[in-house]
Amino acid sequence: MRSNWVTRKISDIANITMGQSPKSEFYNTDEVGMPFLQGNRTFGRRYPMFDTYTTHPTKIAKAGDVIMSVRAPVGDLNVTPVDMCLGRGVCGIRMKNGNQDFLFYLLKYYTPQLVNKESGTVFGSVNRSDIEKLEVNIPKDEVVQTNIARYLTMLDEKITNNEAINDNLAV
Repeated sequence: MRSNWVTRKISDIANITMGQSPKSEFYNTDEVGMPFLQGNRTFGRRYPMFDTYTTHPTKIAKAGDVIMSVRAPVGDLNVTPVDMCLGRGVCGIRMKNGNQDFLFYLLKYYTPQLVNKESGTVFGSVNRSDIEKLEVNIPKDEVVQTNIARYLTMLDEKITNNEAINDNLAV
């Protein structure tokens, strides 16, 4: 069955937008402008919280894009629920076939290989080239990709629901 899988570089299957921070004078916490992430500080289990906004967005991730921390710690992943501005500590990744859920879980699996490429003396980081060259194995059939993503999403939702129940019981 492995013959139904192929090895590809991320650059073959996804587009990457590296972040670029606007000048700090354009930041605010008043929810004016576009949500902005500089790094993974407000990442959640799957979706980030936004506490910073910018009136001069530079690089933009579209709703549904996978966002990845590219500076220490490298490899944390989330999915943006809305269009947002990417700061220099994150990048946006969009699967060329549109299967963002599959891309999210694929990157979760391959993140350890990317972390091994970290450079930097004090704070590790990865660049566009590191991400683009990351080799991954994917099913040739997009329906199989969709099914894999659906099952993993259902498991994640079950875990989230169980955690909420546990939190209620602990009160």
